[in-house]
Amino acid sequence: MKSLLILLAIVVIASCEPEHPRWPTKFSVDFSETFKYGPLEKSTDGSFFYDAASGRYKISRENGHYDRYCGANGLKIFQNTPCEQIVDASGDRYIHYPEKNQCCFCCDAVHGCGILKPNWQQGAEFLGETEYNGVSAYKWDKKGLQSNFYYETISENPENRIMLGIDQQPNDNQVYDPATWSRDFDDSELELPSICDRSNTCSWVSVCTAVNHA
Repeated sequence: MKSLLILLAIVVIASCEPEHPRWPTKFSVDFSETFKYGPLEKSTDGSFFYDAASGRYKISRENGHYDRYCGANGLKIFQNTPCEQIVDASGDRYIHYPEKNQCCFCCDAVHGCGILKPNWQQGAEFLGETEYNGVSAYKWDKKGLQSNFYYETISENPENRIMLGIDQQPNDNQVYDPATWSRDFDDSELELPSICDRSNTCSWVSVCTAVNHA
């Protein structure tokens, strides 16, 4: 009898766990981001544009200095400048510096630089319901080399949830503004600038080079 009750309790708990996060096919949202490297703490703002149907997305930052792809790219490690990471339909990732009118090819989908799949959180551990910046949220942990906490609004349908935050322990925390969340945006946002060319690779002293040789 005791074993049966334990089994029933496990079934009830399992049935209460929500479906894993799954992004809608297309959305955009603004975010604020904080980077921590030991005692150093820096922040910037940005926007995220995602379109799984075309296999493209873009992450724009007002200052890319402390982002590992934008900043760790040759002399850019000493510069404060806006930066965009753009993934095109072929899965190639480019690093674009709009104020400098510069762009370089970083890496491709074969080396893990393509678009995140809508169900990229599959297999994440559900950590329960919590409050995130005053909003009721689901909390997940998608473990890699460390914990990566993911927060989203509560809804039975995963595609109706809004991404609230991604805390990549211990040094990168992105907080998304639900008021800016949209299921549509102008496709021109994802157009690759004409100066971006695969033959123009990023600095050999860059994270891109390390990724391509991993």
